[in-house]
Amino acid sequence: MPNKHINGKSLYYTIDEPAQKALATVILIHGLGSSSSYFLPVIPYLTPSIRCIAVDIAGSGLSELGESEQTIDSISVDVVSLLDALDIKNNVTIVGHSMGGIVASHFAAGHGNRVNGVVLIGPVNPSDAISRLFVSRLEDVKQDGVEGLAKSIPAAATGKLSTSLHHAFIRNLIIRTSAEGYMSLCRVISTAKVPNYEAITAPLLLIAGSDDKTAPMEGCEAIIQRYATSKALKNTKVLEGIGHWHCIEAGDVVAKHIKDFALRESVLSSEGI
Repeated sequence: MPNKHINGKSLYYTIDEPAQKALATVILIHGLGSSSSYFLPVIPYLTPSIRCIAVDIAGSGLSELGESEQTIDSISVDVVSLLDALDIKNNVTIVGHSMGGIVASHFAAGHGNRVNGVVLIGPVNPSDAISRLFVSRLEDVKQDGVEGLAKSIPAAATGKLSTSLHHAFIRNLIIRTSAEGYMSLCRVISTAKVPNYEAITAPLLLIAGSDDKTAPMEGCEAIIQRYATSKALKNTKVLEGIGHWHCIEAGDVVAKHIKDFALRESVLSSEGI
């Protein structure tokens, strides 16, 4: 298995390379109760021309939780360390889903020289209400494990176009997350500070679901407005009938948006524009 020993724990990752020279590089950051497998419906559409790196956040998928308490900053540091270990220093499009969207914005704010674009997929925008929600969810998992969430979330957090196969995929992602790993990321979200959006000038693509209750358009629009990126370089794509699990519910559509964005921004970056 492809693992790197990063900051005191073993992190699992996948790297898919094009048959020819990669025209762009994306790093894919999943959300709570998920893993790098979340992006499997998207990656095959990207790899003809794009290098795709997907990582299991500590305590998720096949990555060790480690002994240190996680934060948005620690996860961002893990991403930096993984890229360093893979000798990828710049010209990266960072893609974050849900909680991973907080990580992606935090990363872009602190490492703007390494980023040529940011893609946020149903990003969570930290707030007091979000904090209370995930403190409550942490207590639920502490008492009952992840089984109850694995039963309720697949149908409750998807859109009207979702299928039973989508629900089964999502259930599998949640049920394969340890209670300890899930609670660790609940703490991450409940204590997350609003990223320094005003420090980010990289091009932004935000992908939202019309039926997404976890990351509704109100929160997405607040993020877009606060990014310091010029208006001409901010783009929003709303997927009708899609809920919070965009890459599973509409992988081909999400992939097309990411591919078009990443290739365009990579070319512009290489030309110094």
